[in-house]
Amino acid sequence: MKARTVLKWAIGVIALLAAVALAGAVWLFVAFYLDMEKGEQHRRQLQAELDSGRWDFGDQPALFAVAQGIVRNDPETIRTAAKDVSDLQAPGRDGATLLDFAVRRSWQHLEAVDAVKTLLSLGADPNYTNGNRNSFAMANAVHASAPVLRAMLDAGGNANARDEFGRPIILMNWYLGYYTNEARSRLELLLDHGANVNSAMPTDRSDSAGYPLLLYRTAMGLDDRLAYADALLLLERGADPNRAGADGMTFGNMLMAHRAHFQQTLKRPPTEFATLWDWAEKRGIVQQILTRNL
Repeated sequence: MKARTVLKWAIGVIALLAAVALAGAVWLFVAFYLDMEKGEQHRRQLQAELDSGRWDFGDQPALFAVAQGIVRNDPETIRTAAKDVSDLQAPGRDGATLLDFAVRRSWQHLEAVDAVKTLLSLGADPNYTNGNRNSFAMANAVHASAPVLRAMLDAGGNANARDEFGRPIILMNWYLGYYTNEARSRLELLLDHGANVNSAMPTDRSDSAGYPLLLYRTAMGLDDRLAYADALLLLERGADPNRAGADGMTFGNMLMAHRAHFQQTLKRPPTEFATLWDWAEKRGIVQQILTRNL
């Protein structure tokens, strides 16, 4: 009898402990969910402030009025509001500028090219930067649509400008992935406006250190066949095939490595690679590499 009583007592204690543990787990889950919900709400609120321009310019009414015109993509509102702004290069929070705000907005809003053109017509300097990352309008234009980049270049933008990390903007043409179908047009625009076809990555960069544009773009060929067509364009525009990266890689060596990759993986080289290979072979570039390896 006593044993049965003890057993019932033990079962009761275990059940109570299990209930407490379950309640604790439920409470923790609810608390976690509420924290997540608060975090998501905060994120949405911050994103709304960023999108509206309030985060960058909300504490400066004159600049914020122009930013609202940019968000609405309303040239007339921008022009009217700009009359109360003595300096269109004036910085907002963390050095943000109105032109950079418009350019970055155009990454996901194609129609924002009108806002960019309006600011430029009012005297915004396409080359201005105060050193803060949200003031590099010219560098950020290389991620925008071709019409935005053209507007910046036609307004005097420097095709040899560098971004906040010291990288030539022409090498960043394929970096963020906006308007990928316009990457070739942007490349040609930059070259047509005087970009150095032998621009190179800074030598202190861990990724592609010292790689000239030709090498940098050709290296993308295994994942993007159009890179080989762009490489041919660069060569036709005067790119030096003998310039090496900091690791000693040359254009000829890279072609050989890519050809070996296609052979080892039993993949047929894309037409763009075959055309580029023929170009290099006819000019003795491939033969030079083969001779050195003998």
